[in-house]
Amino acid sequence: MQEASTASTTRSRAELYEFWGKARPPSAEGPQWHPLVLHCVDVAAVGGTFLREHTLLRMRLARLMGVSEEQLVPLVGYLLALHDIGKFAKRFQSKVPDRLPSCFGGERDERSYDHGAGGMLLFEHDPDLFGLHSDTQRSWRLLVSAVTGHHGAPPLAESPDIRPLFGKAGVEAARLFAADVRTLFSLPDKINIARTCGPASYALAGLAVLSDWVGSKVEWFPYQDPALVSDLMCYWHSANERAKQALHKSGVLPTRPRTKGLSYGDLLKGEPSPMQRWAHSVDLPEGPALFMIEDETGSGKTEAALMLAHRLMAAGKVDGLYMALPTMATANAMFTRLEDIHRRLFADGESPSVVLAHGARKMHDGFRAAMDIGARREDPFGHTESDETASSACAAWITDDRRRSFLADIGAGTVDQALLSILPSKHQSLRLLGLMRNVLILDEVHAYDAYMQREIEALLEFQAGLGGCAILLSATLPKVVRRRLGNAFVSGLGTELPESALSLDYPLASVQARSPLQQFGVEGRADRARRLPVRFLRAVAEALDEVVQAANKGAAVLYIRNSVDDALEARAELLERGLDAASVDLFHARFALSDRLAIEERVLTTFGKNSTAKRRRGKVLVATQVVEQSLDLDFDVLVTDLAPIDLLVQRAGRLWRHERGNRPVPLELLVVSSPAIPDADESWYKGFFPRAAYVYREYALLWMTAKVLEDEGAIDSPTRLRSLIEQVYAEDVESRVPSGLAANVLETEGNDSAERGIANTATLKLTDGYTRRGVAWSKDLQTVTRIADDEQVTLRLARWHAGAWVPYAHDSAPNEPWQAWRLSEVSVSKRRVSGEATLPEHVEAASEIKASWGPYDQHKILILLDENPVGGGRQEGSATTGEDGGETVLRYDGTEGLKFV
Repeated sequence: MQEASTASTTRSRAELYEFWGKARPPSAEGPQWHPLVLHCVDVAAVGGTFLREHTLLRMRLARLMGVSEEQLVPLVGYLLALHDIGKFAKRFQSKVPDRLPSCFGGERDERSYDHGAGGMLLFEHDPDLFGLHSDTQRSWRLLVSAVTGHHGAPPLAESPDIRPLFGKAGVEAARLFAADVRTLFSLPDKINIARTCGPASYALAGLAVLSDWVGSKVEWFPYQDPALVSDLMCYWHSANERAKQALHKSGVLPTRPRTKGLSYGDLLKGEPSPMQRWAHSVDLPEGPALFMIEDETGSGKTEAALMLAHRLMAAGKVDGLYMALPTMATANAMFTRLEDIHRRLFADGESPSVVLAHGARKMHDGFRAAMDIGARREDPFGHTESDETASSACAAWITDDRRRSFLADIGAGTVDQALLSILPSKHQSLRLLGLMRNVLILDEVHAYDAYMQREIEALLEFQAGLGGCAILLSATLPKVVRRRLGNAFVSGLGTELPESALSLDYPLASVQARSPLQQFGVEGRADRARRLPVRFLRAVAEALDEVVQAANKGAAVLYIRNSVDDALEARAELLERGLDAASVDLFHARFALSDRLAIEERVLTTFGKNSTAKRRRGKVLVATQVVEQSLDLDFDVLVTDLAPIDLLVQRAGRLWRHERGNRPVPLELLVVSSPAIPDADESWYKGFFPRAAYVYREYALLWMTAKVLEDEGAIDSPTRLRSLIEQVYAEDVESRVPSGLAANVLETEGNDSAERGIANTATLKLTDGYTRRGVAWSKDLQTVTRIADDEQVTLRLARWHAGAWVPYAHDSAPNEPWQAWRLSEVSVSKRRVSGEATLPEHVEAASEIKASWGPYDQHKILILLDENPVGGGRQEGSATTGEDGGETVLRYDGTEGLKFV
């Protein structure tokens, strides 16, 4: 009887190798499928090797799971080996009929099936099958959800019965495989893990996605003939060797940082400011830490943050950094600073990966190739997201530089991309995996509405909960926002700390860790201290006159308008008043990315720190908020529409930013606004700026800004900056504004409260862990990071060239179609454009173009620009409008951007 049982088990183990895991070979040569057992071991080898070579992640994940580092690697290897256990189901194996294992007796079941959900169902119906015996079943459930949800979202396991899905033979095969893998990893009968594995499950989910992607790359893990595999242990050793080579080729392992602390002069240029000296000398706390730096615009906050990042890297607390900025323009500008110093952050001879979201310029030599941007897109096995192959998923996700930056040693991008890590967005766990190992630097952290502020608080809570560090930068941070950000980080630490009184010192540096808040009053930079007179202009016509007069005196002038259409109109009127078109540049958000990059470079050359007197003389830049933050621009004259006080202070930072000797005009800030009259109502701003009234709706806040500046007559920095901000954002503002604006105060407070509530509902919860909990997960392109009445859509511009339709930016990346299309994108209001309006004769060509785009780009709107210019290099295309479904004509050129005709 014993002999019969042993023979049956041996036969069953042989049958395990009949189950296919991969069946889309790159060529007709060699094996045409890869056994499921071996693929699972491949992925486990990748994850285990990644942890062995990634000290920081190994340490963090062990703490989060409540096990030792020695226990962690085999435990995670075991869990990762079970990531595809749902593929033992008859319904999955039936997807390739000629590979159906013999144990199913030739009976196929080709109904829809999600193998991730199937794997989760096995655990829900029979936890003993996994051998995970302990009194912490909820934690095990989260960890199993993390590995079975490796297709980018937690599995949705709703079926009441597993038998129709798996069949008896499938369940037995899964049980036998789990036992074999458990033996392979020598796991004990009982494993004690943390009772709260919510944070750990997010990190494990990201590791599962990455391991599956690398472990599915056939060039590194070629299909194996099961007849040539002697036993699982032998294959495990060879899989580990392949995993080691694959991970080193991929560029996803952390680059060795420079462990010797650098002086400020070694890392950066120039004499350090007081804040930069503080960053070099402040004691680094144990564990996760939040640093908040408040200092003037142009004072070198970014450099102070980079010094802190270097010290955290050298101390082994982080592997690299991700710089999150408010806009695409600021992200692009930041890259230049990172490009100059990034190699100094790492050990000699290392080649760190540096990726700018919105256009990568420097990367690890193997980084792009390893992630296979031009990957063969394998056909899916069905119609659900679970049917997408890992190679195709990797290729589709990683093609976009905004996502790729989270796998780099140094990344810079918009804050929106970081926020997708804490929203129910596909592959959010992969973003979290990147962020938790790096220091998250949030620049201009004041520059967000209530909805985004609440998201940022959730992001800080996750960063703290996953053991990470963060640095927040701002010149104008209201006290109420500062407290919320600090409290969010403390919440992520899971500890009770006494609430500290917030210092009103300015400049100010703060450190929040697992100890009470530390606050350091820091001296301001002596060369930045100044009294900036404020002069009000009471009509747009006055502003235009001031711009023309200043330009004629040889001044470099910036005129900031609060809407794109106002900026377009202002430039046209300046030309009518006699200014030369070559001397009046335009910069706003409605340019194709290729043109935006070119304009940024031109603007920085003309008005940047290293611009010459000859190059600047008499030049004018008309711009919107894109120049407001993080751009190192310097003007002699600044004229600006009225905006909230914190944003006006930011704009003022572009005025006389660098030492240039004699200026052609006196120092003053010119603000275009109606007087802060005592009987103002909402029409006070709406009537003066009808277009901008849709951009800034906090009319009481705007009135307070005008009133405070009229009373003060100047911006004294740094001595009065804190006072200006707190006066405008005071809690008793309702009693200080005209009665006609009191309702707007209440409306603003109500809207802010509602937005925070919506954001709180939308964001994931750290302690819930990687689980559905009724949340609908979507692709990141469908996930909203900003709430606004004016929802944006992305247009992709195409033009006629050499007898074919090509991306508008074809010449910028002729050999990289995916990048050329990215550079051809422009965002507009969904109100203005809702869909495509392709001429009948171009429908087939348009379909072919969109078929070449990846799945993450299918929602974007293709605009075919007429090959016949309408004059001045402008081209026209059509689209449907969002208001009535009719057609609208779009006109585009590289000087003015996109206009609606």
